[in-house]
Amino acid sequence: MRWPAATPLMALAAAVALPPTAHAGDPKPPLPPGRYTFEHRFAEQPSLLHAKVLVIIRKRTIQVINTQAHPPFPKGVIAQGPLVWNRPTAQWIIGEGAGDRMATEVGGCSDGPEVVDLVKRIYWTC
Repeated sequence: MRWPAATPLMALAAAVALPPTAHAGDPKPPLPPGRYTFEHRFAEQPSLLHAKVLVIIRKRTIQVINTQAHPPFPKGVIAQGPLVWNRPTAQWIIGEGAGDRMATEVGGCSDGPEVVDLVKRIYWTC
């Protein structure tokens, strides 16, 4: 559960810890920079649509915004940070630290970074 910590200071710390740059062998994000509507889904109930969220992609950074209060999320920014390709799982994640690129556990209810499916436009949380 990372949404309470999604503050500008935390995003700045993540951006400093993990620069939003591509690494050799990383794929190009399937979405260009822009504003998108994504679905939020819980990993424990993947077929249940929770809410629509606004996703803003700028170069190699991502911001997930709840435009209306939907518990457990308040209205506003619920996640942000570098958009990173996780090599072991072959998934896009919202990076929080330098080790996230090679983390073996991401998304779902792991302690790893959150997953964003840029093809299906889904933001996953626990």
